[in-house]
Amino acid sequence: MSETNSSTARFRATIEYDGTGFHGSQLQPDVRTVQGELETALSKLLDCAVRVDLSGRTDTGVHAAAQEIAFTSPKPWEATELRRALRAILPDDVGVASVSETDAEFHPRFDATARRYEYLLTQSVDGGVFMRDRAWITAHAGTVDQLTALADRFVGERSFEAFAKAGQPERGTRCRIESATWTQARPDLLRFEIIADRFLHHMVRYIVGTSIEIASGARPASDLEALLENRKASRAVFPAPPAGLYLTGVQYKGVWNRVGGVPWFTRTD
Repeated sequence: MSETNSSTARFRATIEYDGTGFHGSQLQPDVRTVQGELETALSKLLDCAVRVDLSGRTDTGVHAAAQEIAFTSPKPWEATELRRALRAILPDDVGVASVSETDAEFHPRFDATARRYEYLLTQSVDGGVFMRDRAWITAHAGTVDQLTALADRFVGERSFEAFAKAGQPERGTRCRIESATWTQARPDLLRFEIIADRFLHHMVRYIVGTSIEIASGARPASDLEALLENRKASRAVFPAPPAGLYLTGVQYKGVWNRVGGVPWFTRTD
């Protein structure tokens, strides 16, 4: 393992957070962000200014069970002690699943080869007060079979410009979706999982929102082909609400930093 010099070390960590109280993950002035909380906590622990690199950006209200970060410590630390100290100083809506020392060149964004997002949608309006920040609450979603047929159309490599609020000019709008699946997680809950090499801004939310509109009959099915070919549709794409979206995995060298599943929903204890 290489180090930047004899007195510094590079660490990586898998972070989880409830996105409800954040203006996204990426550092912004005068608003609360996940990166801001992490850098504040680490700067206190390490007694110097610390810059945190993220594996990717999540928007306001979007959650993460597997955001990968990396930072350089000017002092030697044991990874287990650093994890314990970081967990103690971070706010309650940010957790630290793991910490390990890594190569000095490791970057959580540029070294990632795939990312996994999951989306939860509840079809029961009863008890919605307890789900409003955890899932999209709608009684009109279509069936799993309808949604599955639509999801299959997204798999493959193409430009997803029509499903993006903004692109990344330096990298273009092409993405390779490896899989996209809908399941009936329980009678009142639908679960969508999508894996791709990269995602554009709002891309998953646009895919989910447009799919639900088509499956429920609120948008013509012909719109999907038009959007996939970056042609004009009957109207602008509709983004699903951010509360149902979770970053649940980032892959490095063929290995996921976390198993799939949304923690609060899949936990059995």
